[in-house]
Order: sequence, then C-alpha cells, then structure tokens
Amino acid sequence: MNVLLAGIDGYIGWTLMHHLKNRGHSIVGMDNFLRRRMVEEVGSDSIIPIADIRGRMQTMMKSNVPFYRFDTSDDTNYYMLKRIFRKYKFDCIVNLAQQPSAPYSMIDIHHANFTQRNNIQGLMNILWAMHEELPKSHCLTLGTMGEYETPNMPIPEGFFEIEFEGMKDILHFPRLGHSFYHLSKTHSTHNAFYACKVWDIFSTDVHQGVTYGTRIEDINDNPDLKTRFDVDECFGTMINRACACAIIGHPILVYGIGEQTRGYIALRDSIQCLTLAMEKPPTDEDSIRGYRVLNQFDESYSCNQLAETVQKVASEKFGLETEIKHIENPRVEKEVHYFNPHHEKLYKMGFRPTKTLKEELEVMFEDLIPCRDRIFKYRHKLLPTVNWRNLMRPKIVLYTRYQ
Repeated sequence: MNVLLAGIDGYIGWTLMHHLKNRGHSIVGMDNFLRRRMVEEVGSDSIIPIADIRGRMQTMMKSNVPFYRFDTSDDTNYYMLKRIFRKYKFDCIVNLAQQPSAPYSMIDIHHANFTQRNNIQGLMNILWAMHEELPKSHCLTLGTMGEYETPNMPIPEGFFEIEFEGMKDILHFPRLGHSFYHLSKTHSTHNAFYACKVWDIFSTDVHQGVTYGTRIEDINDNPDLKTRFDVDECFGTMINRACACAIIGHPILVYGIGEQTRGYIALRDSIQCLTLAMEKPPTDEDSIRGYRVLNQFDESYSCNQLAETVQKVASEKFGLETEIKHIENPRVEKEVHYFNPHHEKLYKMGFRPTKTLKEELEVMFEDLIPCRDRIFKYRHKLLPTVNWRNLMRPKIVLYTRYQ
C-alpha cells in the first residue's frame, strides 16, 4: 500500500513507520516537528535520547521514505497537500499530526485555541484533499477514548441504538470530553462522519486508550531508530511518570484518591492495531456510510492499580524501592466512576495482545534505567502545575533518594 504518515516524527509515528516498512508498504512521511517544540516549551525533553531532526531525516532517506516538512493544519499549505496526494495516490492517510496532550490544552487560552485549530483544521484539510483528489482512499485518524469521558453505562464502539418516545435510531454515542484537547477530537469525529456521509469517502477513528512502552520488535538498539519517551506532566502518561519516579527514588504520584480508571495499551500493540486498521479498511459490516470507530485498548486499570504494579515490578525485578504518594488532583474529573467500554472489533480483525502489563513494564525499566541521569535532570517536570480550574497551585515539595 502507498501510505502517508502525517506526524511521522512522533512517539507512535516513528515506530509505525519502521513496522510498515518491514511489512513492505511504501511510506511518505510528513511532519512539522511540533512535538519536539511543545516538549521543549514546557521545559522537558525525551528521556530516551533520540536523533535530532537532521538525523531523523537522514534515517528516512536511507529507508527510502520521502519526507515533507509540512503543517497539515495550515490553510496556506492546502494546495500543496493536494499536489502531494495527486503525486503519490495514497491508499491510506494515517493522521497522527495532532497536539495530543490534555494538560497542554488547559494551560491558557492560547494553548486551548491552538489545540482546537491544529487538530480540527489538520483533519479538515486532509478530508477535503481526499474528497477532491483521492475519494477512494482511506483516512485513519488516531483519536482518544477520552472523547467518551466516563458515563454511567457501557460505552459502545462509536454508535449505539437508542429508543425515545417509541422510535429508534442508531446515533453517535455522546462525546463529553475531559479537556479542550478531547473536545477538539470530538469535533473532528463529527467532521469525519459528516464527510463520509456527503462525499462517500472512507474514514476510521481509532479511539485509543493510554499508550505506554519504549519499543517494538522492529526497532533494534540503533539510537537513530529509537522513539521518544516523555515523562513531563503534559506529554508523559501516568505509567511513564510512575516508572521515572521509581527509577530515581521519587514517590510515585497519584492524582486524588487514584480510582480514575482508563483503558491502556502497549506501544507494540498499538502499532499492531493501527496496522490492522490500515490494512483492513472500513466495510459495510463494521461502518456506517464508510465511517468506522474502533475502541483501541487492551486492559483497564485504575491509577492505584498502575502505581502498585509499577512499585511491585520496580522492587521485585530491579531492587528499586519507592513509595506511593497521593496529591491533590489538578484535573476536573470523576474519581470514582463506572468504566466498561466495548472493544471487540479489533480482536475480530485479528488483534492479539503480545505482553502483559508486568512484562511490558520490565522492558520499560530495562530501557529507562540507563537513562537515570536524564530522568533526574527533568525530575521537577514530574510535578503537576497545570490546573483545570486555573487556580494557583500550592507548592509541592517532594524528595528523591537518587543523587
């Protein structure tokens, strides 16, 4: 297949490129290196050292991956985007070119507006270019399970049948969102569905759970092939931060009472799922008017369960002793809630998880312990500073046993 990877320099994009190349697909890369700039803006860096921009571009050139330094959300780039579509005639456009952080979108009005513009307009430009140039292509957009929030009922994969006043219909399951980032994804969801209805194009929204991990099988110890790993409050997941804390003897931080539950998936399994979704485009059986939703995660865990599992693996396998510390929750979210999302479609398509949470954590510790000095350098970024209500945060003073 001819595939456009928009957001190829990111955590998932870089690993997906190597995996797809090894499967024989032809890849074209596109990125404006936004993730690097955003992480630098919040005062952090990838804990696992990765190649600089020039190094990444050289790696793509050696891998015969044409690359465009390009911002898909910029209206002035639209006609260039159309020319690229005409030139390569993509079978699938994988849209990873997004601002992916909820805390980043809640910093202030400027970050909220930027998130909305970047995420919504980026997908809109892709959909219009598909309509005008490649109407038989397939757009695969990485979304988030956070669109659904945590309703007090099971969550279907995108749509559900509802009866009201004696009448029935199949409708979008309500999207409520946890942040302005999640709301940008909700708007994009509706834009994609509408585009499929009026233009007869094909689109898949992958509502992905929290992704964790440091590697996939396709990437060896070559530093130019490694993907990034962030631990700051904006771009590091709770698992990332918990592992970083354990490695330097910092208390593992849990927001609030720690009963917030989410779906999680390892990086290697995320790549497996995205590949399945790409190679098996929507059909009449699993989509509505060419629009498909896939809930992509393996298992669900509460923050307490994750913290305790990280603490146990760190102690039993690596002799790293750390405590768990609950702090005030900077987010506005239900801390005790029902959580039961459906996620059967990808399993029916052939998805099979490859490692347990504990097994994946062991791999993460093996990769991260050699980066202990970098974690220690950015240890202050483990603490939350972005508050959903925009209130002044009390100063949190914590200690570390690593010197």
